Parts: sequence; C-alpha cells; structure tokens
Amino acid sequence: MKWNILCVLVLACSLPVFASSPRTYDFNARCRMAYQLIMAMRVQEAQQLLNLEQKTHPENLIPVLLQNYIDFMQLFFDGGSADYQQKLANRNTYLSLLAQGSRDSPYYLLSQAIVHFQWSLIKVKFGDRISAAWEFRRAYLMLSDNQKRYPRFYPNDIFLGAMKTAIGTVPDGYRWITDILGMKGSIQQGMQMLKQVIAMGDDDQLLFGQEAYVYYCYLLFYIERNPEAVFRFIREKNLDTQHNQLYAFMVANLALNHHRSAYALQVLQNLNRQMDYLDMPSLDFELGTIYLNSLQADSAIRYLQAFLQRTKTEYYKKDALLRLSWAYTLKGNTAMANQCRQRILKEGTAMVDADKAALLEAQKTTPVDIHILRARLLSDGGYFRQALDELNTISAAALPDYLNKLMYAYFMARVYDEMGEDEKAIPYYQATIEAGRNLPEYYAARAAWQMGMIYEKRNQPEKALYYYNLCLQMPEKEYKNSLDQWAKAGIERIKGK
Repeated sequence: MKWNILCVLVLACSLPVFASSPRTYDFNARCRMAYQLIMAMRVQEAQQLLNLEQKTHPENLIPVLLQNYIDFMQLFFDGGSADYQQKLANRNTYLSLLAQGSRDSPYYLLSQAIVHFQWSLIKVKFGDRISAAWEFRRAYLMLSDNQKRYPRFYPNDIFLGAMKTAIGTVPDGYRWITDILGMKGSIQQGMQMLKQVIAMGDDDQLLFGQEAYVYYCYLLFYIERNPEAVFRFIREKNLDTQHNQLYAFMVANLALNHHRSAYALQVLQNLNRQMDYLDMPSLDFELGTIYLNSLQADSAIRYLQAFLQRTKTEYYKKDALLRLSWAYTLKGNTAMANQCRQRILKEGTAMVDADKAALLEAQKTTPVDIHILRARLLSDGGYFRQALDELNTISAAALPDYLNKLMYAYFMARVYDEMGEDEKAIPYYQATIEAGRNLPEYYAARAAWQMGMIYEKRNQPEKALYYYNLCLQMPEKEYKNSLDQWAKAGIERIKGK
C-alpha cells in the first residue's frame, strides 16, 4: 500500500455560511494552527478553529481553502462513492468563493490551484481520469502564472515543484502531449524547487511546510529512488511521528516499502493514540502487513480483518484479502485461505496495481511452495537472512511447475540484492528475465528494473538504460503502472546527469 488509505470522521453536515463583505486572504495565526492540525489529521480540533475564524472574520477566505483540505483528507484516504458525490458539490462552492478575493493577492491563484490539484488526485482515485487531467492542468497553469507574478512567493514552488517532478516522469515519446497542454517539467527541476523551499525553515515555520515535507519524502523515495536519503531526512528533521498521524502513517508506509517492518512497527506503536485523530483503517492494513512479514499469522489476521471490516473505500480490499489468505496458509488453514481467494474475485476493485496483482494471483490454480511464500514475506519485512534460509531448503529442480521455479529465482535475486551481494543477485535476475519475459507475472519486469538500478548505482548508464527500457517492454499485467513509472524515472535520471 503506497500512501493511500485513511478513514476520516464526518466533520460538518453542511457548508459554512460566508459573509458578503469584501474578501481577504489572511493566513493568520489561527488559520496556521488549523492547517497544522489538519496535516496532523486532528481535523475536529481544526474544524473548531475554522468555525471560530469564520465567525470572527467572515470575510477571510483562507478557511474556505482549509475546508477543502478536510474534504480532501476524507476522500483521498478512505472516502466512498457517496462521499465523493457529496463533496463534489463542495468543490464548486469553494472555487466560486475563492475567486471572489482580490486578484492582486498571491493567494488568489494559489488557493484555487490547490483546490484543483487536490481534486485531480481525488478524481484519479475515483476513476475520473480525464477530468483529473484537466484539474491537474488548471492547477499547473494557475501556479505557473502566479509564479511569474510573484516569483518570491515560495508556496508556489511547493506545489509546482511536486507537479513538475511528476511531469518529468513522462517518457520522451509522450512529451508532445504535455507540451500541447502547456505543461513542462523535469525531475531535477521539480525536486530542486522543493529542496529550496525546505531549506528555508522547518515544517512548522513554513506556510504549507508539512505538505512540502510529505511531497519531498514520497518523490525522493519513489521517483529519485533514494530511500537512504529519505530516512536520513526524517531523522535530521526529527519528524513528529508521535503526535502527527500523517507523519506516522507516511514513515511507516515508506519503511514497509523499504523492507523495514520492525521500524514501521516501532513508529506505529509510538504514535500517541490519545489524540483525537481521524479514524484510519489503513493503519490496520499496515499493522497486518507488518505482522505478516514476520510470520506472526494470528496478529496479521486480526488487523487485516479489522481493515476489511472498517474501510469505506474499495481500494486495497483485494490486496488485503490476498495477504489474509497468506496468513491462513501459514497457519495451515487451507479452507480459510481458499475462501479469502474466492472473495478476491468478488470484493473490491482492481484499479491500483496491488489489487490487480491480487486478482491475478487469485485466478491462478498453482499453489505456491510454502518455503517460497515464507521467504517472500520475510524478504518484504527485511529479514533477509531468514528468507535465504527458507530458500536454501528448496531444490529448484524439484519444484513442480514453472511459476514456483520463476519465483524461486526471483526471490533468490531479491534477497541477495537487498543483502548487498550484487554479484550473486545478477545471475538470478538474468534467469528470472529469461524465464519470465513473455509471461503476465511481474517477476521478469521487476528483475529488469532491479538490474537497471544496480547498473545505475555502478555508474554504468548504458547497461542501466538497457534494462530500464527492457522493463518497459515487458508484457506483465501485475504492477505495470508502478514498474513503468519507475523505469521512466530511471531513464529520466540518467539523461539528466
């Protein structure tokens, strides 16, 4: 799961009433505090401050913008279809109100651009991709215009930097589309804009500072592929994961995706649960995954079932059910494991890569060797020596089918790779590519991408480009979007050097 599932408490039954006096954009101390509370996911406290600000200064439009932040949190992280339809009307009201402020204020375009940007993310989630693209374009053009008018207004660079980084992952063959739409950017340019803002002060000193940190960490992790720098940044900035639920979720999420389950568990256990945070079923998903990665099946089952019972979104249900089936497999409960796999065919949606992979897995009839499954989970958790021990109990020649043999080669490569033993990993990656390059499973494509990463780190750009392009050519159906994006980002990084 990549930064995607929270459940937000319903905060307001109706839109606030705003006065008809001349509008202003006053990001005063009360609004700053409300923003920080929202970004910590303490939205009920934030709502109280916004209500007070609207009563005290009804002409101030910043609370309108922050109301959209609350809607965004609810919809993006765990909103359902009914919530989406309800909040869609709010979007139009917010934009209409924000456009009533002075055109001479840098917040005039910025506030509207943020609403468009946030709704582009929401609409992608709910499958309205064409409308999402236009929301993204509106945000980009507004921010670009605002940057020309107010070049020293650094909040522009936070959002524009994130957008330019994303645009930078578009491959050369499709750049004409972004050019026609008037959107230009590169990974290097976008990340530099974010870095310059972050260098100006800590997150609580900067306007929109928490967002700058979140965008920077995720883009540095997934686009620049530099997890060591991400966790160094988290340590140096001393992110408050104890009192800020969004930071705790982000750090645990990134740790899970970097084979650091023990660290992820520590972060979530240290989160102060006494705070009045948004309800987050996604934390149950993360905890279930953490325990599964250390083969603690009973705890994994408890948290994964809690996620499935509590989440309002259709996303990651198939992924959670697949993990639940693995937990039952570890316990030797084949009947319950099969029941979970049957539920995958009926429940949730297959929009994100993890759910697509779960659906394809559920449709297979070949059982995975128990030692390979245990090795896969241990490797995901960062327990590489134990994973290698599991794989060493297997005779590859004795495996009964091509899929288990393919998985054996792939996970041998991954374990050696993560242990820093590239020379041992490369032959297994090559074997995975040769055996799986024409198959729908993701193993060969991921092996090609990992080879690209190895050669990029070795400063052998030609070999790295070969494997990144090979990854793009693979016909895999599992994790296709993610792997293609990573490969494109790798190509962009090399060309930018």
